[in-house]
Amino acid sequence: AARHEGVRAVRGAQQAARGAEQTRDLARVSLDRAQEAVAAAETAEAAAESALRSAREQAHAALGQWTGEHGALLAEAGADRLAEALELIGETEAVALADVFTEATTPAVQDLRDTLASLRAQRTDVERRHAETKAERDRIAAEHDDAPPPARGRTAERSEMGVSPAEGWGRAPSDGVPLWRLVDFDDELTDYQRACLEAALEASGLLDALVAAEDTPVAAGHSEGYLRAGAPVSGPSLADLLRPENPDNLGDPENPGAPEREAAISAARITAVLRAVAVTGDLDTGTPQISPDGRYAAGVLVGAHTKEHAEYVGATARARRRAARIAACETLLAELAAQIDELARAQARMDAALEAYAAARAALPRTTGITQALRELDKTAARLRATRDAADASQASYDESVAACSVAERALRRTAAEHAIEIERVDAVETATRYFETAVRELAARRREHARQTEAAQAAADRLTAAAEDEEAALDTERAARRRHTEEAAGLQALQEAVGAEAQEVMRQVREAEDGIDALAREVEAARVAQHTAIAGTAAAEARRTAAAEAGLVAAAEERDTARGLRPYAVRELLDILRCAPGLAWPAQEADWAGEALPPAVIAVHEAILSATRDLTPTETSLKQSVTRLTKALDDLQAQLAAAGQDYRPEWDGSDGIIVVRVADEEGPLPVATFAQKISSHRRDQAELLSESEQRILEDALLTRLAQQIHDRTVDARDLIRRMNTDMRKRKMSSGTTVGVSWLLADHLDDEQRAVCALLDADAARLGPDGLARVRVHFAAQIKTARARHRDQPYRELLAEVLDYRRWRQFAFQLVRPDKTEERLTRARHSRLSGGEQSVSLHLPLFAAAHAMLNSADSHAPRLLALDEAFAGVDDTGRGELISLAAQFDLDLFMTGYDLWAAHASVSAAAHYDLAHTAVDHTVSALLLVWDGDRLLADDTGDLTAALGSPGTRRVPTPEEAAVVS
Repeated sequence: AARHEGVRAVRGAQQAARGAEQTRDLARVSLDRAQEAVAAAETAEAAAESALRSAREQAHAALGQWTGEHGALLAEAGADRLAEALELIGETEAVALADVFTEATTPAVQDLRDTLASLRAQRTDVERRHAETKAERDRIAAEHDDAPPPARGRTAERSEMGVSPAEGWGRAPSDGVPLWRLVDFDDELTDYQRACLEAALEASGLLDALVAAEDTPVAAGHSEGYLRAGAPVSGPSLADLLRPENPDNLGDPENPGAPEREAAISAARITAVLRAVAVTGDLDTGTPQISPDGRYAAGVLVGAHTKEHAEYVGATARARRRAARIAACETLLAELAAQIDELARAQARMDAALEAYAAARAALPRTTGITQALRELDKTAARLRATRDAADASQASYDESVAACSVAERALRRTAAEHAIEIERVDAVETATRYFETAVRELAARRREHARQTEAAQAAADRLTAAAEDEEAALDTERAARRRHTEEAAGLQALQEAVGAEAQEVMRQVREAEDGIDALAREVEAARVAQHTAIAGTAAAEARRTAAAEAGLVAAAEERDTARGLRPYAVRELLDILRCAPGLAWPAQEADWAGEALPPAVIAVHEAILSATRDLTPTETSLKQSVTRLTKALDDLQAQLAAAGQDYRPEWDGSDGIIVVRVADEEGPLPVATFAQKISSHRRDQAELLSESEQRILEDALLTRLAQQIHDRTVDARDLIRRMNTDMRKRKMSSGTTVGVSWLLADHLDDEQRAVCALLDADAARLGPDGLARVRVHFAAQIKTARARHRDQPYRELLAEVLDYRRWRQFAFQLVRPDKTEERLTRARHSRLSGGEQSVSLHLPLFAAAHAMLNSADSHAPRLLALDEAFAGVDDTGRGELISLAAQFDLDLFMTGYDLWAAHASVSAAAHYDLAHTAVDHTVSALLLVWDGDRLLADDTGDLTAALGSPGTRRVPTPEEAAVVS
C-alpha cells in the first residue's frame, strides 16, 4: 500500500509537470501569435502613416494646383494660411480650408457684396427714374391740354369734381372751364406779346380761373376761383387781344373727348368776361387791367411777369410746350439708359467676381482623405497599443508558465526521492503494483467463493434432513385419515338403510325449496336489471337536461359576445355616417351587462344599424371595390398630410372589421371627421389672420430672430472658449508644455450645413432674402429628415434636435510645446504622454471652463468646484501639479478621495477631514487637519476651529445674537 501510494504521488507529480509543460507550450504559441499580431499592427501603422503622408502630398499638390488657378483672389498671407491650415488638418486646432478661405476673403467678398448692393440700389433708383420719365413722356405725348400749375389759394382737387387724374388741371369741374382752354391769341400779336400776355394772366390768377355759363356764387370754405362778366371797360379790353376758341377745335384730334359743357359756354359769355378787363398802359385807374408787356393790375394788386414763350393759350403754344418737354424727356431717358447699361456692366463684373470667389471656395481641395487617413492611423495606433499590451500579457503568462513548469519538475523529483522511486521506473513499479493488486483481488475472491459454497452445502444438508422428517409425518397423517374415512362411510350406509322413504321425501322437499329459491333469485336478478335500466335512463335524461342548460348558457354567452362585437359599430362617427338617430350610446360600464338579458342600449344600437343597412345588398365584388377605393383614399390622405409639412400622422386600425381612421397631431389622435373640422376651422382662422405675403413676412421675421439667437449664442460660446484657451495657454506644466482648446465645425457636416453655418456666423441683419430662403430650405429639409427618422418623436423635440447648434461644432485640443510648436492632441498622442501630462491635460480644460464661467459671478462669490474621487490613480507629484494648477485658477476645491492631501506649497490653506471607521462600535470618526500653507495642524483636542477664529456656526450671528453672546 505504501508503494502504491508512492506511485500515485509520483504519477500525480508527473501529471502536474506535464500540465505545466502543456501550459508553457500554449503560452509559447500565444506569445508567438501575439508577436505576429504586433508585427502586423506595426506594419499596418506604417502603412497608415504612409497613406497619411500620401494623402497630405496629394492635398498639397491639389492646393498648389488650386493656388495656380485661384491664387490671384488671395493675398500672399492668405495662401500661406491655407498651406498652414492644410498642414494642421486632423489636429485639434485644425480649421477647414473653406473656413480659412472664407476668413481670408471675407473683407474682399463683403466689399464686393456691399458694392453689388449699392449698384443694385443705384440701378433700381435709375430704373425707377427711367420708368417715371418714360411714363411722363408718354403722358405728355398722349395729353392735349397741358394745364398750368394751379394758382395759390386754389387747392380744391378738380380731379375729385369730375376730372380724371391723368388730365390734371386740364379740365374744370362741372360748373366751369379754365380760361386758357376757352381763348386763343389774336393773330396780330407777336410771340413776345403772347408770352408776356400769358405771363401776366398767369401771375394775376386769371389764366386758370373758371368761366361758367352763368355767374356762380362763391361758398365759404371752398378753395376755387371764378371769372365773372363785369361791366365792360371803356377803351381797349382783353377781348381785343384774345378771342374765344373756335368751338370746332374742342372736338378736333388735339382735344379728344372734350366735354359738351365746354362748348356750352358761349362765345358771348367769354367775350363779356374778356371785355371786363382793360388793356391800357396806365395801371393806376383801379380797374382790372392786363398789358401785352406782362404787367397787370387786380384792384390794389399790381405787378408784372414775363416768360420766353406762351405755353397754355392756344393749341400751337401747347403743342410747342409738349414738344419741348418730350425732347427734354428723351434726353433724360438717353442719359438714364446709359447709366443703366453702365450699372448693369458693373453689376455683372461684381457678380462674376463673387462667382469667382464661390467657385474658388468650391474648388478647394478636399481633406477627407487626410481625415480618413488620420482616423485609420489612430485606429492602427490603438490596435498596435492593444496588441503590444496583449503581447506583454502573453510574455508574462509564458514566463509564469515556465516558472510553474520548473516548480512542477522539482516537485516531481522531490516526490520520487521521498518514495524511493526512480522516475524512469515509475511505469514498471506501477505495473508490478497493479499485478500484485490483481493477484490479491483474485485470491480474495476465490476465498470468498469457497466460504460461500461451504455454507451452501451445509444449508442443503440441513434442508434434506428436514424434508425426510416431513415425509414421515405426512405418511402418519395419511394413515389416520384413511381410517376415519372408512369409519364415516360405514356409518352413512347404516343411516341410509335405517331412514328409507322419509328421507326421500325430505330430499324431494329440499330440492323443491332449492328450485323455488333459484326462481326467486332469477326474479330478483330481473328486478335488479330493470332497476339498473331505470337508473341509466334517469341519468341519461339528467345528462340531456344538463347539456341543454349548458348549451343555453353557451348560446347566451355567444349572444353577449356577438353583441359586444357591435361595439366598434356604436362609434358616434359611424352612426352619423349610417344616419342613425341621435342619442344612441354604448354601455359605458361593465355593470350594465350584469343581467341575463342584453342591455337596452345595445338592442337599440343593433336595431338602428339593421334598419340603416336593411336595403344594402353587398356582394363580394362590391366589397372588393369598396376596399380598393378606401385604400386609395387612405394613400391620398397620407400623401396630402405628408405634403402639408406639419406634424400630422394618419393612423388606422381594421382589427375589429371596421377601418377607423385617426390623425395624430400635437393634441393626440383625433377621428378623421373631427380632424377635418379642426383643419377647416384653422384654415378659416388663418385665412382671416394672414395672407400669403404676410405669412412670408412673419416667417422671415421669426427666422431672422432665430438666426440672431443662434448667432448670439455662438458668439458667446466662442468668447467663452477663447477665454478658456487664453487661460489654458497661460498655465504650463512642469515640463513647460501646455494645452489649448478651440471650437471648430464638426467633421460630419456636409457642404450645405457648412454653408448655413457660415450664413449664421454673420449678424442676422445682414441676411438678405436669398440667405433667409437658403436657411429656410435647409432647416425644412432637416426637419423633414428628422421626422422621417423619428416619426413618434414630438415636434418640439424634433425642433430642439435640429436647431441644436452645439452639435454643429466639436472641441479640439492642441498640445503646445515650450518652443511654441503645436500639434493636435489626439487619443493616440495623449496615450504617449507621461502620466502627469495625461492628468494635467485632462484636468486643465475642466479648470479653465470653471474659471471662465465663475468669472461672470460677483467677486465675493465662492469659486467652488466639487471633485469626487479626485486625482484617482495620479501619483504624489502629479497631484501636487494639479493642485497647483487649481490654485493658479483661484478655485475653491471641495474634494473626496483616498489618501488625498492638499499639503502643498502652492495651496495657501486647506481643511482636511480624515474619516476612520470602527468595525466594533459601528461608527465613523472625523479628525480635522488644517494646512496653513507651511505645516499641517491636527485638531486632537477639538479646539482648533476656535483657535483659527471659526464662529462655530454655519451662519453669521445677527447683532442681537452677538449682543446676547457677549
